[in-house]
Amino acid sequence: MTLRFLSILGREAQPVRHINGVLPSSLQWHAGGPPASLLAVNDPDKLITLPGNAGFLIGTLFHRHGPADPIHQFEPNDVEAIAATCGQHLIDRFWGRYIAIIRGRDEWIALRDPSGALPCYYTVSRSELILTSDPSILVGATGLVPELDLPQLAKALALGGLSEERTALAGVALILPGAALQVQRTGISTNIRWNPWKYVREQTDRTAEGHAETLRRVAQRCVDGCTRTGGRALLGVSGGLDSSIVAACLNSSDNDFACVTLKTDDPLGDERIFARALAAHLGRRLVEESYALEDVDLDQSSVRHLPRPFGRPETQAYDAAVVRVANQIGASAILTGNGGDNVFYMSHSARPLADRFFANGWSPGLLTTVRDISRLTGASALRVISHAVRSWRSSVNGYIWKTDTAFLSDPVVDLLHPLPAYHPWLEQPQGCRLPAKAAHVAMLVRMHHSIDAYRERCGMPVFHPLASQPMLEFCLQIPAWQQCDQGCDRSVARKAFRRSLPDAIIDRKTKGGPQGFSFQVFHHFRNEIRGRLLDGFLANERIVDRSAVEAVFHPAHQMSAGDISRLLMLVDAEAWVRHWRSMRGAADRPPPSGPCCLLV
Repeated sequence: MTLRFLSILGREAQPVRHINGVLPSSLQWHAGGPPASLLAVNDPDKLITLPGNAGFLIGTLFHRHGPADPIHQFEPNDVEAIAATCGQHLIDRFWGRYIAIIRGRDEWIALRDPSGALPCYYTVSRSELILTSDPSILVGATGLVPELDLPQLAKALALGGLSEERTALAGVALILPGAALQVQRTGISTNIRWNPWKYVREQTDRTAEGHAETLRRVAQRCVDGCTRTGGRALLGVSGGLDSSIVAACLNSSDNDFACVTLKTDDPLGDERIFARALAAHLGRRLVEESYALEDVDLDQSSVRHLPRPFGRPETQAYDAAVVRVANQIGASAILTGNGGDNVFYMSHSARPLADRFFANGWSPGLLTTVRDISRLTGASALRVISHAVRSWRSSVNGYIWKTDTAFLSDPVVDLLHPLPAYHPWLEQPQGCRLPAKAAHVAMLVRMHHSIDAYRERCGMPVFHPLASQPMLEFCLQIPAWQQCDQGCDRSVARKAFRRSLPDAIIDRKTKGGPQGFSFQVFHHFRNEIRGRLLDGFLANERIVDRSAVEAVFHPAHQMSAGDISRLLMLVDAEAWVRHWRSMRGAADRPPPSGPCCLLV
């Protein structure tokens, strides 16, 4: 069961308003919270109440050190430390998937864990703060009429999944991973409680082999933390490194799990030979499925549950197949290797050479890294050095997030030009010019949109253990040049699991993917996609450039893979818009009969 919640907190010491709508039937009101507050959750076992009306924690929590056993009650000294540090004690001494609500003397503090595994959206008024795991709950329970924030909608289409506090739904904001929202009577503010650069600065001089041994232990603990709820799990595997690492950890703890892999009709998307090697090595069942066009519905956005668009319709086919298999085998949760490329810093750039120069100066190790990157990329030593120098020169400005304005109108491009991409993690500390680590941090930022998008499917929770806080912290401490050691990407992770996985997985240099199915979806729905983009909301609001769309669909135009990917994203955004505009009508209708509650 996917964890969901709604919390309403009064900004003044007095009762707050009635609920205008109705909660989903799965959510139940919880008694015993701080005054002027109300909490509804669908799983009371995932709730820890702080004594003395000090607040509560929603989710799953583990001690930073030791086995990944869930915590159900805090020790008195931890309660005092949480209150004294306004929640920072949770970040420093624990990890998990949680939202903490802490009652201060004249404020509320809402803290989201650094992994971002449990989302937290909010809206605030003069009298109250409303927090929820799902924007749709906010609409249904409070009567909020969802209005589109058009500038932010356009920005979301250009920024490629960058998570920002402001969403594309007016008045609905997001607490970023590792951030705290502080709400007082006089105002609200956010601050970063977990900063990736703290761990970048703690880079050690340990060998790659030493890092590999620790990485293995950390990965094992994070996977264990995702399976403590019991029951059978289904792991999506491609035969790639990341999902195979999760499989090895599941197998090491003797969990009850099976694997599923999907294939496309083209060779690039058929990775069954690697998935079979993995399953045979571990002695686990592998279910093989195919991507199917009948599972794709252009009327449904793949990210309709999010308050911003940036999805792809072809992902519906993967989701549908995996959920079918999960139901067939009686799984209670789905696990993935998502985030592994980001956390392990999978890169084919020359930035690690610049990092090594900044860290160690002129040293024999620079020549080793030049050779490693040359082997990895096939580039000459001279070209590697040239690119490293270029990244060194540009690093003074920090990491520059790339935007994609393809098919967006000129007015939108002009609007976005003075609005650079911003995320607090992208702020490079003074005197810390490490281009590879800046890119590594940016990859973690990019990961969180995917984590938000894939936290559940059809009510079944989806866990991404490689994106857990201990994994983030440890991998940030590994020097970037060790991750391309001996010309292999994610080299430390490969070393960590060489004894647990078949050579075919560890030594695999290629990556497959469902791009062929994306092309199949596009060509099957080509005319429908064209019509929806030319006559849809985005074109009518001059967000999408209608003439550019017409040109790319012209018979004489040779459409590129990038064009197809972009057009699929835009047609999914059209479905996202229709979904939230339809919710406006639902919010305007009188709520059905059901429980209302006065908050006291």
